[in-house]
Amino acid sequence: MNILVHQEHPRLDKFLIKYFNGPPMSLIQRLIRKKQILLNDQKCKPSQSIKNKDIINIFYNFKSNENVENSNLINITDKEKDKFIKLIIHENDKFIVINKPSSIAVQGGTKVKISLKDIYEVVLNIKLYIVHRIDKDTSGLIILTKDRFSASDISKLFIDKKIYKHYLAVTDRKFLKNNDLLIHTNNEKQIMKLRYRFINTSDVGYIYLVSLLTGRKHQIRLQFSLSKNPIVNDIKFNKKESNGLLGLRAYSIKFWYDKKFYNFKLPLKETLKSFDF
Repeated sequence: MNILVHQEHPRLDKFLIKYFNGPPMSLIQRLIRKKQILLNDQKCKPSQSIKNKDIINIFYNFKSNENVENSNLINITDKEKDKFIKLIIHENDKFIVINKPSSIAVQGGTKVKISLKDIYEVVLNIKLYIVHRIDKDTSGLIILTKDRFSASDISKLFIDKKIYKHYLAVTDRKFLKNNDLLIHTNNEKQIMKLRYRFINTSDVGYIYLVSLLTGRKHQIRLQFSLSKNPIVNDIKFNKKESNGLLGLRAYSIKFWYDKKFYNFKLPLKETLKSFDF
């Protein structure tokens, strides 16, 4: 594998220890001596400094040496692994994109026994990093990164609003306007803004394409509820009894990263059919 360096670092060996999440210094230095690690296709020294746009050439599989904390805590059958692998819609050296099922939390917590991150660390046998979240009950596209540097880079893209996401939402009734900007304030006095566009009608309700202009907790669900048009099967913000999965999908995500444009989108027809609760 090749690692493109994005920032200067005083020592190659210490950079690689951080990049690969803590392999022994002796292993890194031995690989450099044996030319299993090169810098710009040239022999190098462990103490050598690296600079932006340098390329580190790795001829060693570090994956088998990653310490995946949850590997002994989660029991996943081969059949379940195959199912989760099929939900990966893209994978490269930096990150994976997953079509997350409903009812699985992205990150662990006091009320979460097994998270999406836990599952894929076991399935792929690598350490993964969270750069954004969607609600437990929301299904659809989410990114997990494979190293701290990629996590930092992609997290910054989210902070700088350079990653563009769209959701599909289903409601029981139609908004008066086909396109509109919704603005509300939550309980923390934070402004919430989103845009929606009506795109289709199905047997289960009215389907909208939604883009967030601010990032607040449960924002789409809360704003639709405050607009007197709650999302189907949203038992948190809708008093009606749930008949199935939440009618909200993270439908598309696009961004520039490392001089390449990524555009991920769930198949529209299949996604609309999946709203057949």
